[in-house]
Amino acid sequence: MYAGYGLLIDSELPLPELAPETSRVPAARPDAVIRLGTVRPPSADALLLPRGFWADGERVGLDVPGVGRYVCERGTRITVEPAPGASADALRLFLLGSALGVLLTQRGLLVLHGNAFVVDGACTVVLGHSGAGKSTLAAEMHRRGHVVLSDDVVPVDATGCALPGWPRIKLWQDALDRLGLPSSGLDRVGAGFDKFHVPLERGALGPGAVPVRWIYVLDRYDGPLRVVPVTGAAAFTILHEHSYRNEILVGELRRTHLARSAALARVARLARVDRPRGVDSVASSADAILDHISGTSPNREEQHAISAATRAVDA
Repeated sequence: MYAGYGLLIDSELPLPELAPETSRVPAARPDAVIRLGTVRPPSADALLLPRGFWADGERVGLDVPGVGRYVCERGTRITVEPAPGASADALRLFLLGSALGVLLTQRGLLVLHGNAFVVDGACTVVLGHSGAGKSTLAAEMHRRGHVVLSDDVVPVDATGCALPGWPRIKLWQDALDRLGLPSSGLDRVGAGFDKFHVPLERGALGPGAVPVRWIYVLDRYDGPLRVVPVTGAAAFTILHEHSYRNEILVGELRRTHLARSAALARVARLARVDRPRGVDSVASSADAILDHISGTSPNREEQHAISAATRAVDA
């Protein structure tokens, strides 16, 4: 049994990246199971989606050439059919990333592609496309003493609380070098990758959910570093664009996503962090975000704009 994102997970595949769950009674019923087996291919009526995803009734599948086929059902089960010769590392990479992200979405969570850390008892989520520097920024926040809740996958529940994931963060070698962290003794994310699992300490925070109060989107532009508030309908565009595996947001999953986005927009402040191109701005970005958190609160005009957008989506 393993624990993460508020779930008790019974996995047939060994998951050495995760710590075994020992705090619950042995007979506790798992919230989700992971099994090896033959996966029924998508039917003729299945909806084929980008990047190897497909939706077939209550099943959402993912085909990864050379690795395997994954199918998620009803938010409670993932079945993995390995491809011939697939490595265990590659199977776990897509299992703990894309497949688990689909499962969490099926459970009604708003799953964001970012990192989450705690500031003054509340959660800050940093979003961005792959390579934007989210994990490096989260590592910098951890270095400054802020608890990192989750790396890469940030599930947010219906009350606007972020659920903690695995106690680790994935960093490329250059990010480790920038932060002065050694890679010796660290496990690689996958064979041939100069990317490593960096274990994290969470102190006394425990496994509970933390309310999201701030969301920042990392971006680049030709100019000085700045933090720009995001209000109104643009908030929904950002939450959709930076949802984890948003290719699967069709049908009921899309309707739930809009409802969860509306709920989060009511309680969280959104802003864009524009950083100068070609400049290593990890420390200055961290400074800007922490200064923005400590010195701002949503004003009446911004709250009105968000509420108006929320009503429009709900309608």
